[in-house]
Amino acid sequence: MRHPYNIQLKKISIALLLVGFTHIAMGSFTGSTDKRTRNIYSLKNFNRNFYKSASPFSLRAGFEYRGLQLLSQKKEQNGDITYNSMMRFEKGNTTYIYPYTHKVSVPKFKAPAPPAFR
Repeated sequence: MRHPYNIQLKKISIALLLVGFTHIAMGSFTGSTDKRTRNIYSLKNFNRNFYKSASPFSLRAGFEYRGLQLLSQKKEQNGDITYNSMMRFEKGNTTYIYPYTHKVSVPKFKAPAPPAFR
C-alpha cells in the first residue's frame, strides 16, 4: 500500500509541471515576454508586417485605417511646418485614436543667379 505522502507529492509535482508547460506555451504564443502591452500599439510599430500579424484569429486582416483629421498647422520662424493631427484605426468594435505630429523641414533654397560675364 502506498503512503498518502507519496501520492500527494506525485500530484503536486504533476501540477507544477502542467503549470510550467502552460507558462512556456503562453510565452511562445505571445512572442516575447519582455514587451509591455502599452508599447505594442505605439505608432512606431504600425508598419506593413504589424497589420498582417496583429490578429491571427480574426476574419479580417487587421487594423483598418479610417482617416486622418488635421487639427492644427504651425509655421515656425525657420520655415519649418508642424502638423498636429489625429489618426484613427478600427478593428472590430474597437477604435484607436492616436495623436500624430509631423514636422516638415523646408530646406532653404537660394535661387540661382545668372553667371556674371567677364
